[in-house]
Amino acid sequence: MDDLQSAITSDELQEVASQYGIRVLNPGRWERKDLETVLEAVKDLAALLGGPIGFKGELRRVLSIYKLPRKTRFAAVALPVIGVVYFERVPWTSLSELKWQTVHELAHMWDIRQLFRLSRGLRRATSSKYRGFACQLPIPLVYDPGRNWLRCREKPLNALEDWADSVATYVYADYAESLSDPKLISTIRWNYISAHMRVNLPYPTDWDSRFDEAERCRATEVRVSVS
Repeated sequence: MDDLQSAITSDELQEVASQYGIRVLNPGRWERKDLETVLEAVKDLAALLGGPIGFKGELRRVLSIYKLPRKTRFAAVALPVIGVVYFERVPWTSLSELKWQTVHELAHMWDIRQLFRLSRGLRRATSSKYRGFACQLPIPLVYDPGRNWLRCREKPLNALEDWADSVATYVYADYAESLSDPKLISTIRWNYISAHMRVNLPYPTDWDSRFDEAERCRATEVRVSVS
């Protein structure tokens, strides 16, 4: 919606529930602009999945969105059965950040509803592996995202996060590139995500060269550590 000052009516929420299978619980806990931005992100992902029908087909059943008046170190989480839960936090850096986070959590729910075959498939496609033990949940293993990872970028905790971040980058490539720590993905990740979309976006033309720069960055880090 263009007018972020307009309140979201119960009729509009019912329309979102009917068209996209998204049920917003306790809408009064939201700032109007934030809730509208969340629903715009739903529509952005749905557009790449072929519209509301494609979106509901992939998510398979109604998805609930909650906001809890509790501060945690998480901005939001995707939980099986429950849905996407947002927490109280300092204001979002930008509405683009909120959109990114929303698509990230929706991608988790998509993976959950598909019994994690999407994240498993990405792991196989990129030759990513789990290695030694790590004290972390939900997968207590160190994740190696393989050679197709931007070397100077922080590695994901597991294949589930790899999948969710990759989907968010596919939907919001401009935002991913604009960050001080860019969330770029390689062609193999992009093509894997694209294969699960109805709308196949072209890979950003200059990203391959950024991966070459990342190789030089890694080499520099090795030289520094040795010295």
